[in-house]
Amino acid sequence: MARWGAPVVAILAAAACLSLAVGHPLASVSLAVVLCCVTMGWAAWRPWTIGCLLATLLPVASLAPSTGWWLIDEFDLVVLAVLAGAYARMSFDAWRGGAADAAAVRDRVGFGLWMALGVSSTLSLVIGLLDAGAGTGAQPDLWTRALYGGYASVFNPVRVSKSLLWALLLLPVLQHLPESRRKFMVASTVQGLAFGLAMVCALVLWERWRYVGIFNFTDSYRTVAGFWEMHVGGGAIDAYLAMAVPVAFWAVWWVPAGWRWSGAALLALLSTYAVLTTYSRGLYLAVAISIVFMLIVARVCRIQPAAGSRVRGWSLKGLSLVLVAQAVWVLGGHTFMAGRVARVDADLLDRAAHWRDGLGLLKTPTDWMFGLGAGRLPAHYSAEVPGGEFAGQALWRHGPDGTAVVELSGPATRQDMAYDFGLTQRVDLWSEGNYRVRIRYQTDAPLVLLLSVCERHLLYDFRCQWKHVRPEAAVADPDQWHEMVLPGKAFAPAGRAVALRDGMFTMTVLSVGRTARIHEVALWDARGHQVLKNGDFARGLMHWFPAAQGSFKPWHIDNLYLEILIERGLLGWLVVALLAAWTGHGLARALQHREPWALALSGSLVSMGVLGLVISVTELPRVAFMLLLILLTTSRLRRSPQSLSCNGM
Repeated sequence: MARWGAPVVAILAAAACLSLAVGHPLASVSLAVVLCCVTMGWAAWRPWTIGCLLATLLPVASLAPSTGWWLIDEFDLVVLAVLAGAYARMSFDAWRGGAADAAAVRDRVGFGLWMALGVSSTLSLVIGLLDAGAGTGAQPDLWTRALYGGYASVFNPVRVSKSLLWALLLLPVLQHLPESRRKFMVASTVQGLAFGLAMVCALVLWERWRYVGIFNFTDSYRTVAGFWEMHVGGGAIDAYLAMAVPVAFWAVWWVPAGWRWSGAALLALLSTYAVLTTYSRGLYLAVAISIVFMLIVARVCRIQPAAGSRVRGWSLKGLSLVLVAQAVWVLGGHTFMAGRVARVDADLLDRAAHWRDGLGLLKTPTDWMFGLGAGRLPAHYSAEVPGGEFAGQALWRHGPDGTAVVELSGPATRQDMAYDFGLTQRVDLWSEGNYRVRIRYQTDAPLVLLLSVCERHLLYDFRCQWKHVRPEAAVADPDQWHEMVLPGKAFAPAGRAVALRDGMFTMTVLSVGRTARIHEVALWDARGHQVLKNGDFARGLMHWFPAAQGSFKPWHIDNLYLEILIERGLLGWLVVALLAAWTGHGLARALQHREPWALALSGSLVSMGVLGLVISVTELPRVAFMLLLILLTTSRLRRSPQSLSCNGM
């Protein structure tokens, strides 16, 4: 592999990374290329640190609301650059005659299970592509359609399958590492999880300070940070925190006293705040169980923390009191979370009905054995479950005259979902006057079109200027411009934090079963500046971002284990279960050898395992890759039965 396959993978990964970077909607060509080359160089120079690099950048390497990218994001460019550099290093080592993996003891069972996962996932991908109609005819502008595709499209199976492809390509890189470096790879990946968590905590504080206030737990505002996958709901930030927060608490217990312990304590405090502001009851339970699990395992296996003084012991007690007080503040009184706790029974019944509807999609023995296909749950659920339709869709097409057009629709039958979906674009807010819209569109019947500019991060609107457009008849002329002013108060700053809020222009079709074909739109602020990008959609949905604000059911089954069963069948479910069992076996052996890093990783996996009962992640490529990266990292512990000599973080 290293002598012949590695150069091919390195060249292909580098070519893909650079070609995507050159076409980035925001970064200049020179900046994008330099960043890719620096990442490649680092991965080639220090391949045992790539776990740290990937885990650190994963929660922030996506600019989807600004780029409009759907099939890929900036994190995919990071992975491609890492693969290019790491495989180039493998090629160099093979040419030099230093095949590091030749003498390594292979985990043949683990390797076989990863290969079985690759085969079953490839089968699921093929089933998904065929189910979606791939290969039924040539499609013009294939790449543009793919890059800005939708969840019911033929490209969704590819989108949800890419995280496993990246993990399988990383597997030979990790196997190639010399034994002396594998222990540092494990340590650096855990450190990367901590670094990434610190950035997420900073984003959480930044978001809440601008929109609701850091200490406001009354308003129904659930934190998103940089997990833009939540534009159609789901628990991306919940799953990320479930896997990362146990590392923070492990660090508080493990690292020695001094500035490192103070940093770990601050991270534990901030990450607890981030967990609490998601208002996710499943996440609360998952993190609590993982912490208790780590405490019990540390005691049973006699994994001793770094030596500390009596002051450190008192510091731990003080931190515990602060964390408890923080939780009581959020959960008690008349807070938003108190209301969610009171609705647990009703929400569980609703979730159970949702799961039954999802399982009802498996209608034949073949469905049960092989599943619906990767990424096909949204399409089937929205089409087959009564009332399970999408709240809306935005599909890019070429019109009869060859010009670009966006077909924007609302819900098919349910009027109560009318306001839950729109096509959005980030804009810079001007504090004075009102915005003015010019738009060319067609309709086949009268409908109601809502145009708005709001203060909005992702899910929630704050101050807005908006107008309902109500044509009395079908709009047939695509060349006719319709101009209107958006009524509403000016976005005058009401404080320093409010002045820093993001702006978002949104188009929403409110009429059930109706579609508006948008040909071009322009938005002027009170200064006369046109602020929209790609208003004629000539470059697909670049800079545009479809986003839902409610009615998220068709996009997620909200159970990791059912999601695997529905999309990948019993065969795929069995392979995943065997890999999980083998990983648990390896972690148990590492814990018997009193490996402190195994304690952190096992806490992450236990937390995700609990949260998986109410959250699905395979449709979230970045989060799914993080889970796979942790699984890959635990496999390195099996290779290193001796105690790792990394004292602290």
